[in-house]
Amino acid sequence: MINFAHRGFKGKYPENTMLAFKKALEAGASGIEFDVHLSKDGQLVIIHDETLERTTDGSGLVGEKTLDQLKDLNASKNYPDCEIQRILTLREYFDFAKDYDIITNIELKTSIIDYPGIEEKVYELIKEYGLEEKIIISSFNHNSLIRFKELDDNIKCGVLESSRLYEPWNYVKNLGMEYYHPLNFTVTKEVAEKCAENNIGLNIWFGVSDYDYSQYLEMNPTGLITDYPDRVCEFIGK
Repeated sequence: MINFAHRGFKGKYPENTMLAFKKALEAGASGIEFDVHLSKDGQLVIIHDETLERTTDGSGLVGEKTLDQLKDLNASKNYPDCEIQRILTLREYFDFAKDYDIITNIELKTSIIDYPGIEEKVYELIKEYGLEEKIIISSFNHNSLIRFKELDDNIKCGVLESSRLYEPWNYVKNLGMEYYHPLNFTVTKEVAEKCAENNIGLNIWFGVSDYDYSQYLEMNPTGLITDYPDRVCEFIGK
């Protein structure tokens, strides 16, 4: 089972920062999940929200700022005791991750702002680093996943959902995707069993509430995407 660190070790460190990614690996994570947007000048940047206010000392839309402007911001503003962290580019993350045996789940943040060409930019960078076998692309915008599959059908993709889809295993299968990424409380025994029967990987993600992650082991998931990779390590013995 893949122990995905949600936005890095988000439970204890500034989300989507290099510090959070490094601490996730130190805690035993075998996968890292994060979010990608496009800057005003077309650079792939790692941040969750479309806006800057929640996680940085900036304001406005990520897509209305150049990379230089984004790099001036403090991405650890909610952690005053932490050294200043900067918004990362996807290239900077790949430079870090290429030497580790980890699976990277890149969430394309195209459900609110459908950044033109983001799929091609992400794909070209994956190819440049030769990481095709270590990547899962996910998105709440399933059109974005279709566009990615049109670029390379061999890249594994996951259908992100927070709703209770009707027969999600059929939906994912009909889209031609390899994984279903549901919010934890929408997963039932039937969903888990049907995904397995249809050879669909099940990567369950969790919100900010304090969950007992171990109760989901009976679902036999492919992976858990949590804020606390250290807690997952405690019950999977890794």
